[in-house]
Amino acid sequence: MFFCCSNKPFTMEYVIFCDFDGTITLQDTGKKLLNALTDKDWQYYDKLVINGSIGTRAALVKQWGMIDYTTLDEINSIVDSIKIDPSFIKFYEWIKENKLGFIIVSDGFEAYIKRILWKHQIDIPEDQIKANDMSLINNKIKLQFLTEQCEHGCANCKYSHVRKFKAENVRIVYIGDGLSDIFPAKELADIIFAKEGEDLANKLQGDKRLHTFSDFEKIKTEMENVV
Repeated sequence: MFFCCSNKPFTMEYVIFCDFDGTITLQDTGKKLLNALTDKDWQYYDKLVINGSIGTRAALVKQWGMIDYTTLDEINSIVDSIKIDPSFIKFYEWIKENKLGFIIVSDGFEAYIKRILWKHQIDIPEDQIKANDMSLINNKIKLQFLTEQCEHGCANCKYSHVRKFKAENVRIVYIGDGLSDIFPAKELADIIFAKEGEDLANKLQGDKRLHTFSDFEKIKTEMENVV
């Protein structure tokens, strides 16, 4: 199987799927934007997702609909305050050196993901970013979902992205932290790295594929033993 990175195709044995917000970044970009742009109780819908009442797509529609008015400058000023985990930069360089497949899977939005990566001088090709997107129309945020609505109500069906590669008999490494990572990691991953103390680690506690981490240096060390 061939995968394109830096415009050079290469053969893969492993593909690494990685969540963005709160995993690659030190803060959750979406939550920081919502906290800054609305004083309404957007967290209420997170609680409904956690107890299984609604899916993440329905939650995002409700949450971002609470922002009555904003500007591109206001959004960008918040996005530009988001920091990437410094250990991720070295980890991604190691991925490229070892010609491993790498894909970002996110319930967040491509517009801010690409801006944050650019600001930190991290060159990840656009086709390796699987995320939703947003636009600003008459100072209201409009959401654009990447995948069709699935039976689990996902905002972006991470499972569907991972499944395409699983079918090609590559080994799947999944890195994440939150609720949207549980289903694809549990059902499809060969190796799981979950951020310590977060929903993914708590939900899959006891799973033999599970490794917890606090930064990407630990992931790199453990992956070096595998690769």
